[in-house]
Amino acid sequence: MKWIQSIAWLVLIVLSAPEIHAQEVLSTGSRYEALADASVGLSDCWSVFGNQAGLAGIDRPEIAGSFQNRFLVNELSARTGLLVIPVQSSVFAVSLYQFGKTPFRQEQYGITYAQRIFPKLNFGVQFNYYRLFLSEDNRSVGSAGLELGIQYLFSGQLVVGFHVLNPYQAGIKMFSGNFYYPSRFNFGGLYNLSESFSIASEVGIDFHHSVRIKTGLEYKILEKFFLRTGISGKPYQLSAGIGFQVRKLIFDMASTYNQYLGNSPSVSFQYQF
Repeated sequence: MKWIQSIAWLVLIVLSAPEIHAQEVLSTGSRYEALADASVGLSDCWSVFGNQAGLAGIDRPEIAGSFQNRFLVNELSARTGLLVIPVQSSVFAVSLYQFGKTPFRQEQYGITYAQRIFPKLNFGVQFNYYRLFLSEDNRSVGSAGLELGIQYLFSGQLVVGFHVLNPYQAGIKMFSGNFYYPSRFNFGGLYNLSESFSIASEVGIDFHHSVRIKTGLEYKILEKFFLRTGISGKPYQLSAGIGFQVRKLIFDMASTYNQYLGNSPSVSFQYQF
C-alpha cells in the first residue's frame, strides 16, 4: 500500500505548503457530488454547503449527513452533518464538516440564516469557523469566514443563483506557513426541461482569476428514483450517482473521477421530520 501513502502525503504537502491558497475539498452531499457540485441553483438541505439561499424554501426540520472516501485514501476521507430548522418565514441551520485525519485535519462549523425576501427572491448568509490541525505544528488554529447567496425564481422551470465564498481573504497562520481558504464567486442556475429531467450549470471564479465550469444532469426514472451525472474542468472531473427515497428518508450515492488521482465514492442521507 505504499502508493496509497504516497498519494496521501502528496495531497497533504500541496494543501499545507507555505503561502498556499487551498483547493476546495468540501464534501457537499452525494447528490451535489454526482452533479459535479453545480449547486448554485439547487434548493434542498444540502444548500448549506452550496448556495445558502436554497434553504429558504424548506418548511420542515431536516437532518442530513454524508461520508466521502476521497481518492480511496482513508486519511483523506470527509464527513459532514447538518440540521435545518424553519422558524416562521425564516430558516436556520447548523452544519459541521471534517476532512482528513492526523497529521492533517481540516474542520468547518457553520451557522446559516435564509429567508424568502420576495415571492421570487431568496437570500442566505452563513458564518463559518474554520479550524486546521497540522501534526508538525502540534496545535489547532482557527479562523472565521463568510458566505452569501441569492436565488431568483424566474419561473417554475428556471432558477438563477449567485454565491460568494469568503469575500475577504480568510486564512490561518501557522509555524510551518500560511494556509488560505478559497475565495470565489459562483454564478449559474437550474433549468427544468420537464418534470423528470433537469440541467444544473455554473461558473466559478476565484479571486486569483481561475475559472471552473460545472454542469450536471438529473433524470427522474421513477417517482422516487434518480440518475445523475456531471462534468467539471481544471482539473477535469467526471461524476455519476443515484438517489432514491423511502418515505421521508432520502439516500444518495455518487462517485467522482479525477483525471490525476482517481475515484472518490460518497454516500449521504437526509431525513425530513
